[in-house]
Amino acid sequence: MTGQIVRHAGRVEAVRLRFAAVHEASAVVVGDETVYGRLCRWIIHPVLEKHARQDELVAYVEENLRLIVASLYDLYGVRAPAQDPVREAALPSLVAPVEETTTAALERIAPLRAVLDDLTGLPDVIAAHAETWYNIAAEQQDMADELEDFLALDVPEWTGADEHVRLMSHNVEALRGLSSVSAAFGEITESVGVLVAQTRRLVRELVVGLAVAPTDATLWWLACRIAVYGVALNTTLDHIRARLDG
Repeated sequence: MTGQIVRHAGRVEAVRLRFAAVHEASAVVVGDETVYGRLCRWIIHPVLEKHARQDELVAYVEENLRLIVASLYDLYGVRAPAQDPVREAALPSLVAPVEETTTAALERIAPLRAVLDDLTGLPDVIAAHAETWYNIAAEQQDMADELEDFLALDVPEWTGADEHVRLMSHNVEALRGLSSVSAAFGEITESVGVLVAQTRRLVRELVVGLAVAPTDATLWWLACRIAVYGVALNTTLDHIRARLDG
């Protein structure tokens, strides 16, 4: 039985090491608010506040797993194996690459693009951040599934394993909850990214429309575009509130 428990501890530790990828990806998606632009940055602040709590829970579950693994090794007088830096370096990244879309001709003018980036943000980067949140959610769900499988496969033959099962079950449920929140962050970020893209198009159209002597028709068209933007803004805010409250 000792060998089985030691193997179980090693499997749990392998799952715990995957938290490094979660931490890395999470730091990327919240590390730079400027990607949302001056006009839309305020929208993401509630998400960033919620993320601080999410990050605390991730660290808490990771520490729980570390303590559980250490206690299993100590209980049977087994020396924990040394960390393998090669194996750790081989862990896949959860950070989604930025795939830049084709830019409008106006944005190829470097000074104007810099102004647009500052005002309206970077939709391509935000889309990558949303995908990263979905990757984090999937990884957390996978970790929960694996831990649940380990409990089902490794533990039934143990004597007096009830406390271990109880503690591990809490961690499994916590990971499932974290996965749901991460997926919600993905949805919210994706919605904000759409709004940022719309803001960018609107500002670009305003620049084009006002660069020449505007006609009544041009002003009417721009007014309609602003009204459509207002509706999109209200819809996005309603979605964010619903997801944050849920």
